[in-house]
Amino acid sequence: MSLSGARDSILAAFESLFIISPIPTDGAQEMSIGTSNSQETLGSRPSDLRQTNCRVLLRLLQARTTCSRADLARLSGLSAPTVTSAVQALERVGLVETLGEGRSSGGRPPGMLRFRADHGYIAGADIGGTRLRMMLADLNGVPVAHWKSKLALDQKEPQFVCRLIHEGLLVMCKEAGVSPDRVLHMTIGAPGITDVDRGVVLSAPNLTNWVDVPLRELIESETGVPAMAENDTNLAALGEYWQGSARGIEDFVFIAMGTGVGAGIFLGGKVHHGAAWSAGEIGYLGAPGMSREPLHMQQTGQLERMIGGEGIERQWCENLARSGRHDQALTSLRGAQIFDLAEKRDVDAIKVMESTAGVLADAINTISLLFDPALVVLGGGVGSHECLRRETERLLRASDFPHPALTISLLGTQAQLYGAISLSLLAVESTLFC
Repeated sequence: MSLSGARDSILAAFESLFIISPIPTDGAQEMSIGTSNSQETLGSRPSDLRQTNCRVLLRLLQARTTCSRADLARLSGLSAPTVTSAVQALERVGLVETLGEGRSSGGRPPGMLRFRADHGYIAGADIGGTRLRMMLADLNGVPVAHWKSKLALDQKEPQFVCRLIHEGLLVMCKEAGVSPDRVLHMTIGAPGITDVDRGVVLSAPNLTNWVDVPLRELIESETGVPAMAENDTNLAALGEYWQGSARGIEDFVFIAMGTGVGAGIFLGGKVHHGAAWSAGEIGYLGAPGMSREPLHMQQTGQLERMIGGEGIERQWCENLARSGRHDQALTSLRGAQIFDLAEKRDVDAIKVMESTAGVLADAINTISLLFDPALVVLGGGVGSHECLRRETERLLRASDFPHPALTISLLGTQAQLYGAISLSLLAVESTLFC
């Protein structure tokens, strides 16, 4: 069987269980869960009922390491015969397996079940301005392999990056002992404005010739894996919401500072994309001391030019020149290394850090006036430095307005990848549960 054929057979097995017809509107009741006399009905057709019961039980199994049929009946409110029938259906397609007997409470030992997270896999890719990172995870979202590669100046064209993503996917599959045909979905983060509905990167100025790039189509053609494309900073916000510093926070902003500068805006528990997919492109905000200029998608913005990685390094070199310090070991330092020196009380480094914090604090104040988030998460190779967070918070406290809490990304460089995995899990779940 071909790679795509094997993958299609897995998805078809899922669909045979979980594609549910629209709920009737003629008075049929939905199934209630968690009561001893729950209505085991969704609609008038037995297939609707079976699919719904399977969906409920599979979610319960995913939420627990192991579970017995009796546990499932108690937790779902379904009858024992209904649970047995649904479990048998899940076992037939390989989503559930029996582990053996559990501990007896006086009668016959119960048979223990578990969700087979290794029945399929999902992948995430984060395309940065200077490197590509990837992650492979099981159906519980647990990473099983990682891969990364630097992007040289002549390696930033769309076609080359897509080939590199395919290479990374194959390497991860080999490392994890996973057949590529078991990868069910992939989400790719792009460092620019991305139309998620069409899977098109409208602009990514830190890459080469990334204008109206049909990234989803290119990836699916290159790898044969169903895919979606999203802005990288939005993915980082999703990652922090799922597994990081913003768990349980419905209104927050993730600010990434690395090669570029951008924000992922999370409002009401969802990413806010805006009418034209450009919400959060704060790198285009005006910067102090710079003349007003039109915004151009194919160019970097003022704020990014000032406090992105290159801007920080340029300020640093200018400060060194004014101080008469011409040591090449100093002039070659990157943004995070410069902030390391600020922690050690280097005067020129402190000036750069304080200037960066001032511009960042002004940007956060602007964001706060517009969206009033409860939290701002700082991430990226530059933004996640603690001395920058402390100084920025000190400046924010000078405002009479309430300001958001300010914290560092818990996931670091993996935030985008965890966000990508979370979206791919939802995409696969839509196949499982729709």
